[in-house]
Amino acid sequence: MNKNMICRSIALLVCVALAVYLRFDATAADNVIKHGADAESKRVALTFDDGPHPKKTDEILDVLSEYGVKATFFVIGKNAEYYPEAVIREAAEGHEIGNHTYSHKRLTDCADIGSEISKTSDIIFSLTGKRTTLMRPPEGAYRKENVTAVKNCGCDMVLWTIDTRDWAKASVNDIVSNVKKNVRGGSIILFHDYTSDGAHTVEALKLVIPYLIGEGYEIVPVSRLMIKT
Repeated sequence: MNKNMICRSIALLVCVALAVYLRFDATAADNVIKHGADAESKRVALTFDDGPHPKKTDEILDVLSEYGVKATFFVIGKNAEYYPEAVIREAAEGHEIGNHTYSHKRLTDCADIGSEISKTSDIIFSLTGKRTTLMRPPEGAYRKENVTAVKNCGCDMVLWTIDTRDWAKASVNDIVSNVKKNVRGGSIILFHDYTSDGAHTVEALKLVIPYLIGEGYEIVPVSRLMIKT
């Protein structure tokens, strides 16, 4: 084997090792979780932002309970203070709780990211007895330096693969078609449990969940996308 072949072989081995090590699809520059890497497992995650809501969160939890699936809720600290019972129920029913800042400020415009995150993490802990390690930036907006600030608060930043646009009042058919067209093993699907009137989240879930199950997908919390069994 000549020197060039040896170099190429070493490079290939390094790439394979990195692919195994990086259990999530994350850029080397910012290490942000965007997609579960283990496509073969057919695991996907349903995630819900901006709650809790005094009515809609319970409606979503009822649907999830009906199908026996677990999701990840990225809660806003202020809303968790207003409606603590919803967060308590989320945790009691085995769902994962993530941090979505205290006041839903864009990280790119936030002067004190540490306070926004730590305050919400403390609220989640007070309601559930568990420390969250997941954080989603409002509107998905962040700069490279914001990732470091989030890491310093003990959290990983989580984005998404599929935006259902339920927040924009996408129709049930559009939401379902979007998921069917784009879902893959490792997909992180974005919904919201705090939306304006006219959103079709609950109705869409009643079609999306049985479709995913029927196609052989396992619906799990975000953190389980990186676990092979």
